[in-house]
Amino acid sequence: MSELDRTTTIELEESVTALVDQLLLLREISPRDLRDSLGVLLAAYGQLVVALDDVSWNPEVANNDPAVSAARAAFAETSVAQAVDEVTQFYAQQCELAIGESNPLFAITGTTLPLPDSGDEASLDAAEDPGVTPGELQAVGFLIGETYGVALVAQEAECVARSLGTTFSDANDIDVNDEQYFALVVETFVSCGVTTPPTTTPEN
Repeated sequence: MSELDRTTTIELEESVTALVDQLLLLREISPRDLRDSLGVLLAAYGQLVVALDDVSWNPEVANNDPAVSAARAAFAETSVAQAVDEVTQFYAQQCELAIGESNPLFAITGTTLPLPDSGDEASLDAAEDPGVTPGELQAVGFLIGETYGVALVAQEAECVARSLGTTFSDANDIDVNDEQYFALVVETFVSCGVTTPPTTTPEN
């Protein structure tokens, strides 16, 4: 959605609908106390799907459509941001469980909702630069900001993601503990001009 100028109709429709399908699956199998948050996300994406469907999933039209803009703006609302944070934190914790360890909170066995079909991701022009795009960096940066309770703007998010990505790239791999990593995050926020300092430290 942040790169409608370089997205095709097929890519836009397939990516958004696939994400909605995955949210529906998560709501089916997740613990009951997480379903309200997933419901908030589904409502936000549902509004987006309706708006995009009204413009036939045309990225150029969607980029200037008031209904699409309103649907996109909904993701900045506090309730949606909190829902994203709750779902992200829950599944981050679940991913730390040992492979094969069962979790009685999940109800995968017996669910009637099928898993999403796997398939090749729609590709852009073959001649396109395979490097990380600014939009992808911004998405990572926004997640880092949310993790530490700081709302970043696009330029700050891109800077934070790029800086931390350089620090922890394969060529410059370093081993740090939680306190050292948090210090790096604080330093990165300052260097990227983020005026609000990170005030929370993730458990891991």
